[in-house]
This record gives sequence, structure tokens and C-alpha cells, in this order.
Amino acid sequence: MYKKLFLPLIFLLLVESIFPQTVETKKDDEFSAETRKQAVEFLRETAGDVNNLRSLENRISFSSEVASIMWFNNEQEARVMYQSVINDFKQLLFEYDSQLNAMGDVKEDYYGGGFLGGELNEKAKLMRKLQKSVSVRQQIVASIAEHDPQLAFDFYDASLNAITNADLRQRFTGDAYFITRLLTEIAQKDPNKAAEFGRKSLANGVNYQHLELLKKIYAKDVDKGAEFAEEMAKKLKDAKSESEEYYMLGSVLQLGADNFAKAKKDNKKPMFTEQTLRDLTEVLAQNLLKSEEPRGMEYVELIEKFSPSRAVQIRARLNNRISNSNRGGYGANVANRASPPPPTSVPKGIAATIDEVPSEEDLTKNLTNLQNKDLPKEEREKIIAKARKIISSLPGRQAKLFALSGLAAQVYSVGDKDLAAEIMREAEGLVNLQPKNYQDYIEVWLLINGYSQSDANKAFPILEDAVARINDTLNAFVKVAEFIDVQGDIIDDGEVQVGAFGGSMVREITNGLGQTDSVLRNLAKADMGRMRAITNRFDKPEIRVLAKMLVLRAVFGDPQQKTEKAEDSVGD
Repeated sequence: MYKKLFLPLIFLLLVESIFPQTVETKKDDEFSAETRKQAVEFLRETAGDVNNLRSLENRISFSSEVASIMWFNNEQEARVMYQSVINDFKQLLFEYDSQLNAMGDVKEDYYGGGFLGGELNEKAKLMRKLQKSVSVRQQIVASIAEHDPQLAFDFYDASLNAITNADLRQRFTGDAYFITRLLTEIAQKDPNKAAEFGRKSLANGVNYQHLELLKKIYAKDVDKGAEFAEEMAKKLKDAKSESEEYYMLGSVLQLGADNFAKAKKDNKKPMFTEQTLRDLTEVLAQNLLKSEEPRGMEYVELIEKFSPSRAVQIRARLNNRISNSNRGGYGANVANRASPPPPTSVPKGIAATIDEVPSEEDLTKNLTNLQNKDLPKEEREKIIAKARKIISSLPGRQAKLFALSGLAAQVYSVGDKDLAAEIMREAEGLVNLQPKNYQDYIEVWLLINGYSQSDANKAFPILEDAVARINDTLNAFVKVAEFIDVQGDIIDDGEVQVGAFGGSMVREITNGLGQTDSVLRNLAKADMGRMRAITNRFDKPEIRVLAKMLVLRAVFGDPQQKTEKAEDSVGD
């Protein structure tokens, strides 16, 4: 519930992070030496702001993000920063551990209270703080792993040693989802390390995150991917055939079968050998045949590829179960699920109307054609007129705003500044420049997005006004959160727990910008000093720091690294 309440804050502050990829003009992505110098000064200023935060969890989380950004500028200094973060975190755990040990047995029920009521005893309060700190640990690991996977895993393995009580430490050991998700990210940078640590993580069983990890490793290194796939298969074959496992087996087998067919076509080494796929098929088939419930129809065709005889057995068993069951009951439902729904027909009149609506492909084609600077003026004017006609038919203001911004950017890129300004004025007419709700703020950001690509001087006043207005919303949110947050999970000593809440929230926000951080990059290029001043307009210190982090990561972040993260996974 708290997470749901926290989302509007992040959403309103950082609407930029939820938008689709910006239609960008092709510009030089390098910042000037002066802008870089200002950005480094800005980074050091931000580090000072972090040290002034009241919440230790926020200070540790944000400090790790400062170190991550500093790595792009000065690796040696960043390592020193990380070591300081690691020491602070260990000291925090040590203090909580000492206090809890002094209170007695940690096995007893230490929880009390609840949402909007109840009171926690001292042990319960400390345990909640410890839980929050362990979430911060995840963020530190993710931050370090972006640059040095080995250091990240060394810290991950050793960091909980500060908790001396074995029972207490056991409560926070092992987060299969987090570790495999982290390994998937590391695979982008170092597939060898990802495979090595991935094999260790299989000790707790194969999960769906391992499938994503396998795709990433295989995409980067076919041989390492195949080795990891065999380790996964071995774990699945050795495991007991629990009834719930057939979903996991089916997913692995489906991935392996799809990859095997594609690899054979491309004359490439597959993830799984054909024999391994046959072995997995046998495990899945036995699992289904032993099941007391009639299920597995969705895997029959897949099983048939590698074991036709088993497919015959499973079909016969399912048909027998269905024939003996109530025709209106479970068996009929199984049969219905096994057959795809009949195709629906579209009346000719409606189909004709749909065909007449310009498609997104038409718009994209027109925008692409505009990039040809050798295009005659008359031809360019025709393309622009057609694009504007397509845009006018798009449903909803947001779609129109996004398309108009892209069109203005392309027109600007071929030198027609006056027409680009005219198109952006049309876009501005669609926007409420006195935003009141989140949809208004989205549309204001789309307008800023467009101006950032064609006339940054028009974007700055709109952004400055939006920040001034959103401060009222954020302050109101904090007041409401303080009222309902009895246990201090969201607000601690008047400070929003951005760093600790959700563990990796800071990393997810600042690193999740993807291609959409082009807006911040464009504005920083245009006037770094003004962007710096805008971030200082946020009233809340922790939100001010978060805004600065977004700008700094947009400036210092490696565009090539972001491109690699956006690559399609093999087998998707």
C-alpha cells in the first residue's frame, strides 16, 4: 500500500521517465569542455547536498549514486567514494545488530502495530530499520555492478557479515529475484562474470529470471550461454518433479526449442544440445503423466518435437480424463482452452474506414524522408503538409503533442526554424500551461520535450514554472504521507525515504531513463547553469538531490551503454 502511495510523488516529479523514446534529431552528442567543467562542479555540489540529508539511509543510497556518476569522470575518485559508502553501510548494520542482540532472542515475534494503527515495540522498530538498510544494500550492489561486477559481488557476499547473530543474518540472506535480475544487468557488461555468479545462484533452483539471464549471456557470448544453459538443464533434471515445476520446465523447453531452430538456421551453436532438449522433454512428460490433474495440453505439440511417443501418451491420458469428466465441468474447460478462439470478422464498412486512417508507419516514413537535406523545397513542403494532416487525425492530445514535437525537430534539423516554431506553437496550443493533475504535467513535459529539440530557450521558462507548481503538490503529498505513515516507512524526520524505500528506487529511476533522457541532455547542452538552477528550485532537499541526479546521469551517463541495455534479447 505504501508503495502505491509513493508512486504519485515519483510520477509527478519524474514524468519524463515514463515517456516513450523521443523522436530526436541527429546532433553531436558530445558536451563542450565548459559544460563538462560545470557538470563536474555540479556533481561536487550535489555530493555536498547528500551529506546534509538527515536520513542516513538516504545519504548512503544517494552517495552510492554520486559515486556511480563520478565513475564516468574519474574512476579513482569514484572507488574512494564507494569505499566510504561501503564502510558507512557496514557501520550502520553493526549498530543495529548490537542493539538487537542486547534485546534478546530475535526468533520471537517482534512485529506489532500496523497500517494506521498500533504501536511497535523497540525491537520491532529496530527490525524495520534493519530491513530498510538491507534494501539499501541492494541499491549499493546495483550501483557498483554497473562499473565493477566483481567488487559488487564481493560486497554483496560480505556485507551481511556485520550482522553477528546467525539467526538474524539468515532472515536477510538470499533474494533470488534480486540477484538474478542483477546478473541480467551484469551480463550486458561482463557475460563471463554473469555466467560464473549465475551458476552459484542456481543452488536455490531455477526461476524465470534465470531465463532472462540466459538470453543476455547467450546474446553476448554464445559459448558461455550454452554452458550456462546446460547448468540450468542439469539442475532441472536433478530436481524432484514437483507438480508446480512443469511451468518452469515448459518455459525452459520452449525457449530451448525456439533457439535450437533459429541456431540451426543461422548455423550457430544452440543454447541446449538436442539430447539435452530430449532429456528435458522426458522430465516434463513424466511430470505431466504423474499429475493427478489433467493438464499439459499447451505443451503437447512442444513435447512431440522431441518425443512423439510421450506426446501420444499425454494426449491419450488427457482425452481419457476429459471423456470421463462432466462435459460442462473442468474437462470441457481444458478442451476449450486447448483450441484457439474462432477468428472474428470485421465488417467491410469498418475495415474500409480503418484502412483510410493514416498509420504510424506513414508518419514515421514522412519524418524519415525529411532528413534528406537534398530534398527539393517543394517536395519537402508536401511531406510536411502530409505529416501535419496525419498528426491532426491522431486520437488524443498526447499523441498529437508527441508527433508535433518530432515533426518540429525534423523541420528544425533541415534549417527551417520559422516553420519549426510555428509547429511548436500549434503544439503549445494543446497544453494547459497551468497544470493541476498528472495528465497536465505529462503534456507540459511533452511540450518541453519538443522545445528542447528545436528551441531550448522556450523550454526553460515552461520547466521553471512547472517545478514551482509541482512543489506545492510534493509538499502536500508529504503532509498526507506523514499523517498516514504511522511506522515511518515513507517519511522519516520529515524527509521522504527516496534512498531506502523500495531498495533500488534511486537506481531504477536514474538508470531507467533510457533514451528519454535526451530532453535533459539537450537542455544541459543549451545552458548547464540554468538546468543547475532549476534543480535547486525544488523545496524538499531529498527531492532536490534526486532531480540533480537525473540531470547528472543524463550528462555523464554513457550513451553507448544505454544503447546496449536496450538491445533485444535473443529468443524474445
